[in-house]
Amino acid sequence: MKNLTKELAENEHRKSVEEHNKEMAVTEKKQLKYQKLSFVMSMLSCLFTAGMLAVVIIVAMTILPKVDSIYSSTMVSLNNMEQLTDELNRADLAGTVNNINELTLQATGDLSQTMNKLNAIDLDNLNNAIKNLNDTVEPMAKFFGALR
Repeated sequence: MKNLTKELAENEHRKSVEEHNKEMAVTEKKQLKYQKLSFVMSMLSCLFTAGMLAVVIIVAMTILPKVDSIYSSTMVSLNNMEQLTDELNRADLAGTVNNINELTLQATGDLSQTMNKLNAIDLDNLNNAIKNLNDTVEPMAKFFGALR
């Protein structure tokens, strides 16, 4: 009976070990499946990161020269503006405006004098003088025209 009890105990122990081994096999399969999934996800993550790095490098290679040229032209414009500002600060704008005003007043005065002189001309006498000159020159022109 001791042997029988011992055999039953060993049988029970074997069954328990076999169940435990089956559970371990199922657990190992699950772990292997999880490891494969983890590997696939790691590879996808690596490929995505490499793709993003490639995009960043390409964008940087195309944008950086443009940014550099814009920066250079901006600096040239800024330097030109600084020079223009310095020249404007050194310029005597008030004196220039005063000179323009004086020249305008002088031109206005000269124009007024000219208009007064034109108004003083007696056009009737001038027309008579031109007519008399024409009357005098016309017979001479006819005479010299006949000699030709």
